[in-house]
Amino acid sequence: MKRSSKVSIGLTVAGAFFSVAVSSAQNAGNWTTYRNDAGRAGVQKNENSITKESLEKDFKFLWKLKLGTSAGDFRSYSEPLLIFRLINAQGFKDFVIWSDRQNIYAVDSELGKLLWHKQTDAVPPACAASNMAMTLEPPLVINFGARRAPGQRPPTPTGPLSVHDRRIGVAAGGGGFGLKGLYWLSSDGMLHEQVVTTGADFAPPVKFLPGEVGQGKGLGINGKVLYTTTASGCAGAKNALYMVDMTTPSYQVSVYDSKSVPLLTTMSPTLSDGAAILVTGKGASDEASGVHADSVIAVSPDAKVKGWYSAGGALRNVTPAAFTYKEKKLVVAPGRNGSIVLLDAEAPGGADHRTALAEATLGGNPATTAADALTVWQDAASGSTWVFASLHGTVSPSAKFATKNGTAPHGSVAAFKVEDEGGKLSLSPQWVSKDMVNPAPPVVANGFVIALAQGSVQVPAKLLVLATASGKELYSSGKEIPTYAQMAGISVGDGHVFFVTHDNTLYSFGIGIEH
Repeated sequence: MKRSSKVSIGLTVAGAFFSVAVSSAQNAGNWTTYRNDAGRAGVQKNENSITKESLEKDFKFLWKLKLGTSAGDFRSYSEPLLIFRLINAQGFKDFVIWSDRQNIYAVDSELGKLLWHKQTDAVPPACAASNMAMTLEPPLVINFGARRAPGQRPPTPTGPLSVHDRRIGVAAGGGGFGLKGLYWLSSDGMLHEQVVTTGADFAPPVKFLPGEVGQGKGLGINGKVLYTTTASGCAGAKNALYMVDMTTPSYQVSVYDSKSVPLLTTMSPTLSDGAAILVTGKGASDEASGVHADSVIAVSPDAKVKGWYSAGGALRNVTPAAFTYKEKKLVVAPGRNGSIVLLDAEAPGGADHRTALAEATLGGNPATTAADALTVWQDAASGSTWVFASLHGTVSPSAKFATKNGTAPHGSVAAFKVEDEGGKLSLSPQWVSKDMVNPAPPVVANGFVIALAQGSVQVPAKLLVLATASGKELYSSGKEIPTYAQMAGISVGDGHVFFVTHDNTLYSFGIGIEH
């Protein structure tokens, strides 16, 4: 009871600073979900502190913090989430949030100090020992230039909800400000919501996934619908996509069951206008049941397959990235033999379900050279659309990249441009970065490619910043990271870069502030 009172007081104080907090947070650049948007594009649009000058003079290692006890290499994708300029008992705070298999940690992003820690009682069995899936509420979209019509009265402010009236997914009130929430899934299939500022439980958890073991693979949000996937082979779990509507009193769950065909997801489904874009693995296709093996599928909110692209070969576990190009909704996704393809998001594969809008091959043997992750950046200044792919293995000379930054036998980041010639789209190869051991999914911030060479047991990780036009190295962390990362993702905001190494150590690089 005492803890709940603190939360209500915190809400009142936060409401008083509503306009300041929202404005500051939007400028800082939150990172509220994996890859920073439902389309998994991997771009920080609100970054302006990282510049060529600051990379040369001010960008550096800032701090590191060990979070809990390491339990070995990750079996699932791991990426910190960021939210800035929230108010707790100590004033404005910037939060970095990360989860392991049983714990959530909230850290002060400037000071590298633990703010709160939440441990769940649900113990994942060995077959479901993945990091807990989580996502933050999307940031508010506010039109500060909007004006009320003459004579129209302002809306009546609403106070915070009482503890007994709270439901997961329902705003807490407080004049539209409310309490920022963190959604997460425990290994018993329960959906939780924490108050970001305090770590308090916002409302009682609800059942999302069936069975005693319900570890989801990633968590995505579109409006008030949350998405996750499961894989068979653990405590009766299905190969399935689950969608829960938080606006319904009973938390209605829709299920797309892909039968024997696994859903190849690492960071949760890619969302495009409410449709979940998923990559499927090997198995028996059944068109009548909406099951398509070795395909990129689009599943609508009613759990029906609305379109698919059959590649004619096995696909890698690569999360698609959704974007809009010349008012057309597109997806860049894995293709056969390690290639990448452009697809119509609303009708993947076209009428025959086998036609991609464009394809880029990497050449060589797909078993040793293929794309592992995808990023899409649209340059507002030039109007160009770029696709960046982290690769393992050596790119073949037949791929015809215009620029190569030295030999890259282990891996690299490769860049392509989306080009349109008379309505025919193509993925034009541009450059390949220097050699990188086990590159993580790259991100783009303020026109720079930020990449993490995760390394290996023998090779330490290294953070790199590359020029988007050429792939030229502009910054390297050198020997600042003594160990390696595994299944790691990068998050960027407010001039800082965050990631977690295999031993549960959270790292911060960027531009420091004077204290």
